[in-house]
This record gives sequence, C-alpha cells and structure tokens, in this order.
Amino acid sequence: MIGFFIGFLCLALLIAVLRGGRRGCGRGWHGGGGRGEGWHGGHRHRGRGGAGWLGFVFDRLETTPAQEREIRAALDTLLEKRGELRREGEASRRDLARLMRTETLDETILGEAFARHDERLRELQKAFADALGKVHQALDPAQRERLAAFLERERDGWGGPYRGWI
Repeated sequence: MIGFFIGFLCLALLIAVLRGGRRGCGRGWHGGGGRGEGWHGGHRHRGRGGAGWLGFVFDRLETTPAQEREIRAALDTLLEKRGELRREGEASRRDLARLMRTETLDETILGEAFARHDERLRELQKAFADALGKVHQALDPAQRERLAAFLERERDGWGGPYRGWI
C-alpha cells in the first residue's frame, strides 16, 4: 500500500512539474508569454546574433549564420519533444482524476500512466542528446570552450543567468 501512495505522490509531482512552466515569475522558456513569439520573446537583441537570449549566446560565441541555423533547428526539435511531454502531463491529470473516482485504486491505470511517462522521458532524453550532438558539431573548438566555461560557472542566484559571462 505504501508503494502505491509513493507512486501516486510521484505522479502528482510530475504533473505539477510539467504544469510549472506556465506559472511563476519570468516568462518561461519561450519568453513570449504564450503569444507565439518563440525564442524571441518579442524583444530584439542589439547584437548581430538575432533576438532574445539566444541572440545573446550567439553574440558571445561569435557564431556564423549557418551555425545559428543549425543550432536553432536542433533546439526547435528539442522543444517539440518537450511539448509532447507537456501534453502527456495533461493526459496524466485526466488519468489521476479517473483514478480518484474509482472505489479502489486501479493499479493498471497507474502502471499505464507510469509507462507512458517513462517512454516520453526516454524520447526527451534522446532528443536532448541529438540536439546536444548537433550543437557540438556546429561549434568550433574555441566556441565549445567558451560555452563550456559558461556552463560550469557557479551561479549565486543574483544578477540573472548571463552575469559575468565572457
């Protein structure tokens, strides 16, 4: 019985995490607040690299337009997979509601939901690895070194994600 309780709690937390991208401070991954503005968030970056935070990264890495196209395509594919995982969260919420309406906890429904979660997470992990491989291939060694230096810097939570970056 305790195993089912823990499983139910994990499912509820997964749903909360999946829905978390729509709330809180900031404007989320896309920065567009759901207005379909994609990576750009409706704000233009002054540098030659393009718009928003991705343009900022492109400027710091001194990427070429061809590199930027490859990186954007890889990230767009990754975001599509993330969208599939988000939609799975909606299906999980419906399953959770269905479970709560039953007289006894239906292990089959719970097991099917967990199996779907595992599959979507595997797909997202594969998409992340593919995108990372494409970004790695698109960048030259000096650019990869600059990106690696940025990624390994410790953040203290003050000043935003770009503070102190090259």
